[in-house]
Amino acid sequence: MAKAENFGLVDTPEALGRLGQALAGADVLAIDTEFIRERSYAPKLELVQVASRAGVIAAIDYGRLGRREGDPFVALLGDPGVLKVFHAAEQDLEVLQTLAGRLPEPFFDTQLAAGLVGYGAKPGYGALVEGVLGFRLAKGESMTDWSQRPLSEAQLTYALDDVRHLLDVYDRIRERLESMGRLTWAEHEVQKLRVSVEAQQRARQNPATLYQRVRGRGGLDARQLAALQALAMWREQEAERRDRPRGSVLKDEMLVEIARRTPRQERQLRVIRGLNPRDLDRYGGEMVAVVTEALSRPASDYPTPEPYSPPPDEATLALADLLQAVTHLIASETGVAASLLATNSDLQRLAEASRHGKFEGLSVLEGWRGGVLGERLRDVLEGRSTLGWDPGAHKLRLHASSR
Repeated sequence: MAKAENFGLVDTPEALGRLGQALAGADVLAIDTEFIRERSYAPKLELVQVASRAGVIAAIDYGRLGRREGDPFVALLGDPGVLKVFHAAEQDLEVLQTLAGRLPEPFFDTQLAAGLVGYGAKPGYGALVEGVLGFRLAKGESMTDWSQRPLSEAQLTYALDDVRHLLDVYDRIRERLESMGRLTWAEHEVQKLRVSVEAQQRARQNPATLYQRVRGRGGLDARQLAALQALAMWREQEAERRDRPRGSVLKDEMLVEIARRTPRQERQLRVIRGLNPRDLDRYGGEMVAVVTEALSRPASDYPTPEPYSPPPDEATLALADLLQAVTHLIASETGVAASLLATNSDLQRLAEASRHGKFEGLSVLEGWRGGVLGERLRDVLEGRSTLGWDPGAHKLRLHASSR
């Protein structure tokens, strides 16, 4: 068992090696990251904070060290015998996959789990520490530019605080999950997060599907989608070449507008409000060439437009609102955050499905959600229960139908 030790900032290969030795044998680690994503094509990892049960704690300066062969921490990320505990893991997973070449396995997310045992939807780390452990963390360095060096003692302390108490929070939440019979729920949600992150990574790595992540593309026909597909690939290449965020090369709404107009001449771009004239001087001809080449392909190669989905009518919206009220009632009874039970989209799809009596494939009716919420919603939809206001108790109640 490693001896308790605060390594502080680990910024040399030698210190990283010593940290790896101190963490060897740990079966669970608290991990957090600090990165900068608003100035570059991909998020740039600056720090990884790590803590063990034995009291080993450190901030690894990857902004200075970079990726390196034989990194002992990277080996721990891939060790199936070491549980990696995060709070709000999604973005941490993204940057650590870039560091390690794979997602950490296995992992646990205290933010997801907290919503299952009464701490609300997506609680911040500071709020969760206060709610679970009863003390408040300092917030003075929340807007730090983590790419600047040297880091002050206050900045380093702030960074280390993000993992200093995380295992204590994890232990308390896990105890509650086990006592309430909900640990498998948390494991299911973690797996669901993993699948989502992996899908996002695959989409980013497939140039042909980049257009599917462009906001506002609904309503484009197949020809316009072909132009958008090519423009999205061009933007991705240009963002990577210039090491700039995609949106700083060309915003989504501009991509969609250019695709909608399918320009064949550069002058057609100059009438689009919002396009920077300087960018048009540099890249206007290139964008027109990209669109022209895309439209020269056979129409059979064009992307298939998404089928038109008419907006829900007022009766469907009213039913979705009723189901939302039931969801909030169940959330208050169970302590599970309403947004974890069902999203607005989930409930609207359920309301639509109820009109046709086809409920297959709806997540709100499956798994642990089906047992907690789905059955109650089906009772309402099929007339076995009614929702009403209890004026004496000042609360909503579900009542068995008298039909």
